[in-house]
Amino acid sequence: MNKYLKQLLDALAAKNLELQGHITKSLDGGSTPDDETEAAIQTVEAEIAAIEKNIERVKKQIAAAKHAAETGTPVAGENGEEAKASAEGDPDPTKKKTVVTTESNLPKGIGFTQFVRAKMLACHVQKQGNLLTVVDAAKQLGFGQDTVQYIEKAVLGTTTDAGFAAPLVQQDTYKGDFLELLRNATIFDKLQGYRPVPFNIKINGQATGGTASWVGEGAKKPLTNPTFDSVEIKEHKLAAITVYTQELLRRSDPAVDQLVLNDLIAASKTLIDETFLGTQAQTDATPAGILNGVVAVAASGETAEAIEADLLKLIETFVEANLSTDGAYFLMSETRAMRIALLRDALGNTYFNGMNFAGAARSLLAIPVITSQSVGDRIELVKMSEILVAQDGGVDVAYSDQATLTDGETTHNLWQENKFAIRVEKFITWAKRRPIAAAYIQYT
Repeated sequence: MNKYLKQLLDALAAKNLELQGHITKSLDGGSTPDDETEAAIQTVEAEIAAIEKNIERVKKQIAAAKHAAETGTPVAGENGEEAKASAEGDPDPTKKKTVVTTESNLPKGIGFTQFVRAKMLACHVQKQGNLLTVVDAAKQLGFGQDTVQYIEKAVLGTTTDAGFAAPLVQQDTYKGDFLELLRNATIFDKLQGYRPVPFNIKINGQATGGTASWVGEGAKKPLTNPTFDSVEIKEHKLAAITVYTQELLRRSDPAVDQLVLNDLIAASKTLIDETFLGTQAQTDATPAGILNGVVAVAASGETAEAIEADLLKLIETFVEANLSTDGAYFLMSETRAMRIALLRDALGNTYFNGMNFAGAARSLLAIPVITSQSVGDRIELVKMSEILVAQDGGVDVAYSDQATLTDGETTHNLWQENKFAIRVEKFITWAKRRPIAAAYIQYT
């Protein structure tokens, strides 16, 4: 009945608007309604009266139905349980039994790490010709019942199982915990305000704008044309690999879980930040750094006055490109932030207000400051609304115990050395909407 009541109320509102239109038409003309308009007004008024009468009828029906529901005994019989409850006079026989869910008491990210370790151990044992399920591997490693249960359901569950979807949700939650920790660790994800876009598209943008000029009487108007370019958003994949001994991964020590988690996060965050903050050009494998094509401001010194002058030069590059500093960030290493915080004026007061040692949020010239050692020996100014970002929000994990890996000058023969490698992959890329999206001071 509520559906019909809404339809009637909508119709009433429409008729009132129609009536208002007829009346205001005459008033705007400075006269009373003519015969034609008066006839139209009377017709609409009659229709409004009929609608209002029907509204009152429907309201009475709704009230009667509500009273019956509150005082009557409902009948239900979709299944045996509902039929039994209805026959016994249950006022709500269709009410489902309360489902109690419990949350894992594991620290964030540990559940995901345990899942990864269980899959690695099972994979390794199976390659040796022995049968070991992921569930048995989790039990063998001494993982808790919540981890074992969701692995068991995710691996063995079927669509006929009433609780089939639950472990999949839990698995996503564990992955979400890992991604949350990764986001909190990267300078890239601390920067807010970028423009989300899909993968594999081209976005047209205006590189330079047209200009206007004052002209005298009879003089020629200047012709200036804006220029346009396009930004291609490709699909890039970040991959981080960490290597462990098989003996370490077999241990049921909680410290091992934390070690694996920290390594996975550290490897991923370092690569994301160094690539994002870099000067490299875009390739098929790597997105361009935000400093690509940007001419550095050479540091004039490290005194308070020199730093202030250089910071103003960064801001001027934005102003000259018709960019404001709204939504911009200063990026620097923690070390450089500490140096700036220590600067004092002649009276011993902090030279740059807002530059705290630690704990509280930092700001420099009223612009928020984000710190990371990945920035290196630079101070960067970034306008996030000029950054286009595409990412899938997930993470893929793969394992191997037979590859040969090269880490700088170190070579790992996994099979020969009884080692295991974990590879974490994430699809993510970014691009500058126009060339001027970042500027930086280079210190030597």
